Amino acid sequence: PVDFAYAIHTDVGNSCVAARVERKLAPLRTPLETGQTVEIITAPGAHPNPAWLNFVATSRARSHIHHFTKNLKRDEARTLGRRMLSRELEASGVNLDSIDKRFRNKISAELNLSDFDDLLEEIGLGNRMAPLVAQTFAPSDTSQKTKLSAPLLIEGTEGMVVSFPKCCHAIPGDPIIGHLSAGRGLVIHHQSCRNVSEFRNQPEKWVDVAWAKQIESHFSAEIHVEVTNQRGALATIAQVIADEQANIDGLQMSDLDDRYVAFSFLVDVRDRQHLANVIRKLRALKHVAKVSRTKG
Repeated sequence: PVDFAYAIHTDVGNSCVAARVERKLAPLRTPLETGQTVEIITAPGAHPNPAWLNFVATSRARSHIHHFTKNLKRDEARTLGRRMLSRELEASGVNLDSIDKRFRNKISAELNLSDFDDLLEEIGLGNRMAPLVAQTFAPSDTSQKTKLSAPLLIEGTEGMVVSFPKCCHAIPGDPIIGHLSAGRGLVIHHQSCRNVSEFRNQPEKWVDVAWAKQIESHFSAEIHVEVTNQRGALATIAQVIADEQANIDGLQMSDLDDRYVAFSFLVDVRDRQHLANVIRKLRALKHVAKVSRTKG
């Protein structure tokens, strides 16, 4: 058997979203048999998914996906780096765009980088601290400092350089804080996350962040549900979650005792209000004893 790698490593792979095998929809990870008819479904704006690396078989396909994700990460890092540097400079009354291009490249060269874009990439990836870089462009002067840096707004669509770790599953509406991790970019934690304390001795890597007003993305949140052990309990809970327009991304189950069973759901929600609606509906179920959110 072969896989869909032939489609992924060609130009059509840039817009591939699904496939049909023998006229039936099939996951891209589906092994193919010789002689089968395959139709690749494309869409404008679609692009290779890093998750394809988990199942593609050919080295050419892997190379194509690696190349795309590397370039994507570089572009996203530069965008984030520009936002972070602009934020720091504006606190000193300096507009990044007003700085002469030759001077920006000169500073970049002094930092052993080929150009200013590479400097922005280093900042976005967390390899260089924006406040320190800002001082090379506009040396700090307490008497001239006009205002505190405004929080960096997080939209949830920043891709590969802004991540939401599994330890706390922060969602819009939560109080959050950002931590710069070398090579990974900006990691967003809930302020109550127990892992936050591990980084308290690295204040230079913390970034003041806040949620943007309009967020279109969905986020994962974990909820703990305890119910009486009876047939159909899981199906009922799953239906309630679906009725609230939330998806279940993961599930774990454990027996508490002879009477109760506990479910741990990873649900896909828009924000804290959406999650609250899901929890409220679950608590109203007859056989549900307890519902709580897990934040690490």
